[in-house]
Amino acid sequence: MKDLLFAVCLLAGLALTNSVQASEWRAVCLKLCKCEVRPWFSPSSMYNEAPTVDCNDLGLLSLPERLPSDTQVLLSQANSIAKIDSPLDYLVNLTEVDLSRNNISSLSDVYLGHLPQLLSLHLEENWLSRLHDNCLANFPNLQELYVNHNLLSLISAEAFRGLNKLLRLHLNSNQLRAIRTEWFQDLFQLEILMIGENPIARIQDMNFKPLINLHSLVLTRMNLTEIPDSALFGLDKLESVSFYDNMFPKVPQAALRQVQNLKFLDLNKNPIERIQRGDFVDMIHLKELELTKIEATNNPRLSYIHPNAFSKLPRLEVGI
Repeated sequence: MKDLLFAVCLLAGLALTNSVQASEWRAVCLKLCKCEVRPWFSPSSMYNEAPTVDCNDLGLLSLPERLPSDTQVLLSQANSIAKIDSPLDYLVNLTEVDLSRNNISSLSDVYLGHLPQLLSLHLEENWLSRLHDNCLANFPNLQELYVNHNLLSLISAEAFRGLNKLLRLHLNSNQLRAIRTEWFQDLFQLEILMIGENPIARIQDMNFKPLINLHSLVLTRMNLTEIPDSALFGLDKLESVSFYDNMFPKVPQAALRQVQNLKFLDLNKNPIERIQRGDFVDMIHLKELELTKIEATNNPRLSYIHPNAFSKLPRLEVGI
């Protein structure tokens, strides 16, 4: 009888504890955030139903102290968060954190704890000026990192050390003046790199050589006039390159010839006047080419295309 009474009391206690915790979580969600199950796609495009905490656009200065234990996606865009010192490692299912459009100026002020299960981290549209060595070491399985639209002027050589599962890296729209090959030493699984809209004066030989699985490279709006012949060497899986809105006076054919599997090439808004016969030689897989003319009256316009410029590219669609 005593054993039965003890068991009943224990169950009642557990039920009361769970009820209190659920009540606390509901209070957080009702007063601050929305908590609901939403559709979610993993970085590898796998569909899932994910318990999501939505704290977007609430004027928050910090994250809620306690969140539902089953939280998988945490959204906190468009707030005023500058610092996080309460770790989230009690959220063992947390796979995505979105802190975009906040007031974060240093990753040393963002302590999320050790989150080996985290796959996606959004930090775009903050005030980050540098990424120091090992600054992302707490997220060893990260697959997506968005640091675009910040003020990055310095990325240390080992900033991305250990991120050997990263698939997407967005560094566009910052203040970077050079690309260092050392950044990419551990990023051999990377598939997408967006690094355009930075004041980078020159691409170096073999700048991207460690990125042996890269599929898409975006180098838009960088005022590039040329790239070295070996700039794209080693990118055997590269399928898409965008040089949109640069200053190329001619097609960088020697560099592009290194990319045997290229399918999409964007040369829109470059002051290219002439397309020569050999500009796209050996690009047997090229399917789409963008060559829109520049309309500004003070810029040269595409005025000549050799009659046989595309003769060996039977499946090519050209946008001019």
